[in-house]
Amino acid sequence: MDAVDRSGPAALPSATSAPTARTAPAHPATSPASPPGHATRTGLATPPSAVSPARRAGRLVVIALAYYVGARLGLELSLVGNDVTPLWPPTGVAVAALVVVGRSYWPAIAVAALAVNLPISASPLAAAVTAVGNTLAPVVAVTLLRRVGFRRELDRQRDALAIVFLGALASMLVSATTGSATLLASGSITSAQLAAAWAVWWTGDAMGVLAVTPFLLCLPLFWEQRRWPLRQWLEGAAVLAASTAVIAAASVTELPVLFLTLPVLGWAAWRLQLRGAAPAALIASLLATWSAAQMIGPFKGMTLVGQMVTLQTFNACVALTSFFLAALVSERLQTAAALRAATTELERRVEHRTAQLSAANTRLVQEIQERSEAQELLSHEEARAQREHQIAETLQRSLLPDRLPDVPGVALAARYVPATADVQIGGDWYDVVQLPGGLLGLAIGDVAGHGLPAAATMVQVRMALRAYALQDPSPPAVMRGVHQLVAQLPVPEMVTLIYLVFDPATRRIRWSNAGHPPALTVADGRGTFLTGALSPPVGVTADGSFTEASAELPPGATLVLFTDGLIERRGVSLTDGLDRLAREASAAAVDDRLEALCDRLLETFLDEHHIEDDVAVLAMRAAPSVDGELDLRLPAEARNLVQVRSALRRWLRESGVSDHDADEVLVACGEACANVVQHAYSEQPSAGDLVVEARLDDDRLEIRVRDDGQWRAAAERGGGWGLQLMSALVDDVAVERSPDGTEVRLRRRIRLGGTS
Repeated sequence: MDAVDRSGPAALPSATSAPTARTAPAHPATSPASPPGHATRTGLATPPSAVSPARRAGRLVVIALAYYVGARLGLELSLVGNDVTPLWPPTGVAVAALVVVGRSYWPAIAVAALAVNLPISASPLAAAVTAVGNTLAPVVAVTLLRRVGFRRELDRQRDALAIVFLGALASMLVSATTGSATLLASGSITSAQLAAAWAVWWTGDAMGVLAVTPFLLCLPLFWEQRRWPLRQWLEGAAVLAASTAVIAAASVTELPVLFLTLPVLGWAAWRLQLRGAAPAALIASLLATWSAAQMIGPFKGMTLVGQMVTLQTFNACVALTSFFLAALVSERLQTAAALRAATTELERRVEHRTAQLSAANTRLVQEIQERSEAQELLSHEEARAQREHQIAETLQRSLLPDRLPDVPGVALAARYVPATADVQIGGDWYDVVQLPGGLLGLAIGDVAGHGLPAAATMVQVRMALRAYALQDPSPPAVMRGVHQLVAQLPVPEMVTLIYLVFDPATRRIRWSNAGHPPALTVADGRGTFLTGALSPPVGVTADGSFTEASAELPPGATLVLFTDGLIERRGVSLTDGLDRLAREASAAAVDDRLEALCDRLLETFLDEHHIEDDVAVLAMRAAPSVDGELDLRLPAEARNLVQVRSALRRWLRESGVSDHDADEVLVACGEACANVVQHAYSEQPSAGDLVVEARLDDDRLEIRVRDDGQWRAAAERGGGWGLQLMSALVDDVAVERSPDGTEVRLRRRIRLGGTS
C-alpha cells in the first residue's frame, strides 16, 4: 500500500489496497479565441516562435515546479496514510498552464509527472506509462475546450459547462484509465480492485480541475480586467474571511453543517464573479479535504467510503455552485453592458443624424421653394403637351377604320400605335375593303412626315384606294389610280403603299408593292416575305408603271402587313429587323389568335415609354380547309349576302359536292338568307345576327339558317314564292318559328366528286 494513489486524487476504499501512482493531466494548447473586444482576455497562447528560448525555459521550470508542489500537497491530504487522495491539485495546475501558455509546454507536465510517480510506482516503466496518461489528459482537455470556444474568463454558462464536462469529467477519463490499467499490469492492484481504483483516480483528477483550474485562471483577471475599486477589495476580503470562517467552523464541528458554505459562495459569485468565487471555492475544498484527512468535524467516525462520498459530493457542489452562478452573473452583466453601450451609441448616432437631417431639411426647404416654381411652369407645359398629344392621337385614329369587316372564313386584326416623341399627326394607315365577287382588298401605307399635311395626304390616298378598288380590284389598276392622284397633290413627302387582293374561295392572293416593306406570310411555323411586284413609291416617277405578283396561301396561313416603324431601329439594319420579325411572327402564329399575335409583336418590338415612329399592323388569317361543319355568324345586312354565298360555295367545293348540286343549294340558301335580311329585323332599329350552319353526313346535306328576330305577318297581296323556290331546289324545307327567332332547315341528297 506504500505506492497506492499518492500521486493521484484518491485511493482505493480499502485498507489493503495496492500501491498506485498518480499524476496530473496536461491541458492542450491555447485557450480558444474570444469574441471581438476581448482579445486581451481570452488567454490565447503565444506562439512558441514568438517567445525567446530563455523565457520559454523559465516557463517550463515554473510549470514543472508548480505541478510537483501541487502533487506533494495532494499527497499530504491523503485520507488513509499516504494512499487515498480525494483532491489532486496537479491536474488543475496542468490544465490552467496549458490554457494560458499553450499545449507546446506539455514537456514540463511530463517531466514533473514522471518525477512524482517514480518514487511511488512499482517500476520505472509503470511510472513512465502513468506519466504519459497524466500528460495526455490535460492536453485532451485543452483541445476539447478550444474546439467549443472556451474563454478562460469563465464569463459564460457555456464556459462553465465546458470546464466541468469536457475539461474535468470527460478528459480525466484518459488519466484514470491509463493509471488504473498500469496499476493492474504492474501487480499493484488486483482485477477485483480495478473498478474502485479507476473511480477514485477519476474523481480525484476531476476535482483537481474543478477546484484549482478556475482559481489559477482568475489570477490574471485582476490586472487584465477592470481594476477593482477599494469597495470591491473590501467586499472580496469579507467574502474570503466569511467563507474561511464558515468552512473552518463547519469542518471542526461534528454537526452536519458543512453545506452552509454554499450561500457564502453564492454571495461571492453574485457580487464578484470568478475573481471572488474561485478563491472562495478553493479555500472551501482545501479546508474540507483537510478536515477529512484529519478525520475531524463532520468526517469523524466515518468509514473511508463515507468520507469519500461526503467530501467529493461537497467539493462538486462547491464547484458547480460557484462557477455556474459566476458565469450566469457575468453573462447578465455583459449583456447589460452591451445594451448600455448600444444605447449610448444609438443616442450619439441619433443626435448626429438629427443634426444632419436638420441641415438637410434647411437645404431641402430652399430647394423645394426653387423647384416648386419651376415645377409649376413645367406642369403647365407637360399638361399642354399631353393634351396636344391626345388630340393628335384621337384625330389619327378617327382617320383610320373604326372596325374591320366581318368576312366568313377570314380572321382580321389591326393595331395602330402613335409615336410618343411627337404630338403631331402621323401618316401611317391601313384599310380593308370588301370587293365584288367575295374578294377582299387589304392595304397599308405610310406618308412620310407628320402634321396636318401628312394626315391630309393619308386621307386622300386611303379614300382614293377604296374608290379605285371598287371600280377595278386589280392591284396594278388601283396603284395607277393612286399614283395619278398623288402626282397631282402638292406634297413633297414620299408615299409608300402595298395593296393586296385576297380570294377566300381559292385562297389566292395578288399584290403590288410601291416602295413599302414587304408583306409577311406565316405557314407551318415558317415566315416568308412577298417580295415580288416591287416598284418605286407612288407619285415619284412620271410613268407610274406597276406590276402584279400572286401566290396561294396555305390553309390556316397568316398574312402580316406593317409599316417601317415596327422594324426600323437606329444602328440596326433593315434586313436584321425583317429577319427578327419573321422569327417572332412564326413563333407567335402557331397557337395565338390574331389579336394576340398583333399584341405580341408590339410588345416585342416597341418600347412603351419611347416610340420613335408611328406603327400600323394589319393581320389576316384564312380559315383552314373545310373539315366537318360550316358555321357562319354575320350581321343580317344585304352587303353580307355575298360573303355568305362565297363561304358556302367554298365549303361545298372542298367537301366534294358536285357543281350542279352546289349551284342549286346556293340559290336555295341565298333565298333563305335574303328572307332573314328582309323580314327578321325590320321592326328593330339595328340588324341582328344571321347564322348559317351546314353539315354533310355521307350524301345527306343539311343547312340551317337562323335569326333572333320576329318576322312581320305575311301580306295578303300574295307572296311565298321564296319558300316555293327553296322547295323546288332541295328535298325538304322546314320552317320553325318561336319567340326566340326563326329557323329554316334545308335538306338534300347530293352527288359527291362530280362536276355535273
